Amino acid sequence: MNILFQNNNSKTLYLKFLLFIPLLYLFNPASPQEIKIKGTREPLNTVLINLRTEYGVMLSFDDACLSSFTVTADTAFHSVESALDFLMAGLPLKYENNNGVFVIYRFQTKKKLKKFILSGQVTDITSHETLPFTGLQINGVLSGSDVKGNFSVTSTNDSVFKIRISHIGYYYLDTIVRAGTDYDFRLMPSVIGLKEIIVKGSMVARTIQTGNSPGIISLNHKIAYYLPGNGDNSVFNLLRLQPGILASGEQSSDLIIWGSYEGQSQILFDGFTIYGMKNFNDNISAVNPYMAKDIKVMKGGFGAEYGERVGGIVDITGSDGNLLVPSFRFCINNMTINGMASIPVNKNSSFLLAYRQTYYDLYNPVNFSTSGFGRGSQNSNADYYLTPDYFFRDLNLKYSLNRDKSNFYVSFYGGNDRFSYNFNQETMQKDINLAHSEKDLQIGGTIFYGLRWKNKNTTNFITSFSSLLNDWTHIEDISRTSGSHQSTVNNYNQASINEINGRIENTFNISEKHRINAGTGLLYYTAGRNKQSFQQVVSDLTSYLSVPYLYLQENYTINKKLIVRPGLRLDYHSTSGKIFMQPRFSFLYRINEHLEFSSAAGTYNQFVAKNMHIETSGNYWLEWAVCNSKDVSVLNSKILSAGFTYKRNGFTFNSECYLKTIGNVTRHIETVTSTGTFTGDCKIKGLDVFIKKDFRDQTFWISYTLSKTVERFPYFPDEGYVVAIQDQRHELKLAALTKFKSLHFSVNYVYGSGLPDPDKLPEVAEYAQPYSRLDAALIFLISKKKINVDAGVSVLNVLNKENIRYSNYTRIPTDETTTISLYTETVPFTPTIFLNIYF
Repeated sequence: MNILFQNNNSKTLYLKFLLFIPLLYLFNPASPQEIKIKGTREPLNTVLINLRTEYGVMLSFDDACLSSFTVTADTAFHSVESALDFLMAGLPLKYENNNGVFVIYRFQTKKKLKKFILSGQVTDITSHETLPFTGLQINGVLSGSDVKGNFSVTSTNDSVFKIRISHIGYYYLDTIVRAGTDYDFRLMPSVIGLKEIIVKGSMVARTIQTGNSPGIISLNHKIAYYLPGNGDNSVFNLLRLQPGILASGEQSSDLIIWGSYEGQSQILFDGFTIYGMKNFNDNISAVNPYMAKDIKVMKGGFGAEYGERVGGIVDITGSDGNLLVPSFRFCINNMTINGMASIPVNKNSSFLLAYRQTYYDLYNPVNFSTSGFGRGSQNSNADYYLTPDYFFRDLNLKYSLNRDKSNFYVSFYGGNDRFSYNFNQETMQKDINLAHSEKDLQIGGTIFYGLRWKNKNTTNFITSFSSLLNDWTHIEDISRTSGSHQSTVNNYNQASINEINGRIENTFNISEKHRINAGTGLLYYTAGRNKQSFQQVVSDLTSYLSVPYLYLQENYTINKKLIVRPGLRLDYHSTSGKIFMQPRFSFLYRINEHLEFSSAAGTYNQFVAKNMHIETSGNYWLEWAVCNSKDVSVLNSKILSAGFTYKRNGFTFNSECYLKTIGNVTRHIETVTSTGTFTGDCKIKGLDVFIKKDFRDQTFWISYTLSKTVERFPYFPDEGYVVAIQDQRHELKLAALTKFKSLHFSVNYVYGSGLPDPDKLPEVAEYAQPYSRLDAALIFLISKKKINVDAGVSVLNVLNKENIRYSNYTRIPTDETTTISLYTETVPFTPTIFLNIYF
């Protein structure tokens, strides 16, 4: 009985098992059974219901949601997963297997933001010259073009861009354009509508553009044409009228910016360094005014894209030439000739040539001139003034190629000058004979290739070189009328500085409010000196240094009021193996439409220095040397500056203050037995004020600088700080330009409170006579037809005020107890009659 029951039970269980096997096969989603889906434009919910009915697939979904999707298929699948993957391909649907139940749900796709790109180039409408560093205001966001006028911005909000373009010396361009690439925005030049741009929609001014940091300005190169010094040095005459740039003492071969020493500020032209020739008496500068297209002055607080100087930087962009028609400019005056010719090679390229030369001796040398002054006079600390003999000439050559997405140019410069004077004095006791001469040869050049890629980012490949060779001879012969010679000096010195700079510069437009400048490069310096005395070699040295570097400069527009610019520059000093890290930061805050505040801070290094050599007689000269961290330390500086600007209805008020330290300043002091090398430091503080008013065809401005520069060296008699040779407490500058029909008149005046007497430093800080100079120019436009002709007169030092030029100072020991001091005279009364022809 029990056995039968067990058998029947077993049989029952066996039958149930046989029936359960096909059910497991039917409902198992991992079953290898083939699943077929067939239909034409069937709603997805219907397809899934059929799948559940025919194959027993357990599903959960929103019927109404899936009914909006249709399926067309005639396909077989080996698994439920592959079937569901096929059905949901390209749809905003996902599924999950939750304990055998396939849960189908909808997910929100992230909408890909579409970027709208606006890129192009800004050019001159009359010549198609590219306009560098042009101010842009696009959809209310401040921006700017690069050195070749290229720019690019992106937007995720709108494909329509409202753009305002402004450039010094050109009329504003306001327009609305759609997103696109390769736009060519052409600006109309204004003759004396010298518009200032702060890259601000409501700003109207004419001569100066303040940038996104204190101490950074752009100057209207066109206004230089109307200033005194019309044909040869109007560019530097414009620079010397700006606050913070020393005009007293007439440092025409170098710029003293914000109290820095000679050689600590850099002049760049077309990307290469101009180390500076003698450029005597502010009549001829190393930059031909015809070649200047854009002038950017960085007195301090500049970003990481600039380096290698602890002082200021003047970046001058050269003209590319006329791409449309041949053009010619010619100026002749009673001292020099200056000419420029531009020839278009084809519709995209041009060749430019400019040449200047003194065609007779610029100044007649004299053997003896006291000018009626002597030591102890109330008017001067000089014993005698000298008027040197001077000759100058230079040449610019440039080929430019401008295409839609690339730019190329080769620029070359070469110039030389000769400077000499003689001094002879006969007395009852002795005869003094002095002959001094200098020759300078400056050459430089740049090869530039710029590329705009992906319609928004740019890359520039730049190789530049610069070289300055200086030869000078100094002969002194002092003899008594009775007896043997007391002393004789016969020195010859040859010094050179050479620089090669290869670099890659990139601009990445990340978004509408974020731009990155990044680059890398290699600097290579060589400096040499060969000094001879009585034809015997005293020293013959050559030093080398390579400095690889890289930089990163961020530009964030937080909102329409705040712009921040953090940056970092790294330089590797190959001789010492040390990495010099230079963090920099600046910001601009626009308080309202008319008032803005800005500040900057940073660390800067310099790897070549123009060091002072002081002889036992007290004479000194400056000489370039490589900072090899052995006998010449690497210069360093820290700067903090802040300023604010107010602009309204043609009125501009700008004020900026600065604190600055300069370390590792090298100085060589000769003694009777040896030469000592000393390292010192310097502290500088100052305040610049600029006030300007424009109305109609008149422009007036006042600039004032209050500053103090002190230094400390171990050889000083006291441990404290003493005023430096370039210290000047007060400097006031006035300028006015006006136009009446075809007549243009300009006048400027510079007053300086005086510089310390180098003969008495560091023991006594005695300030010499104040500096004072009035210049004026009158230009009459004779013809405005195909060939333009104008003529005029330019007068430097109208009042014939005698000033002192400290860069050419000589002491002659006449015996054991007395010396005489010689100063090369600054600009005397210098009238110049000129004729300009251009077409």
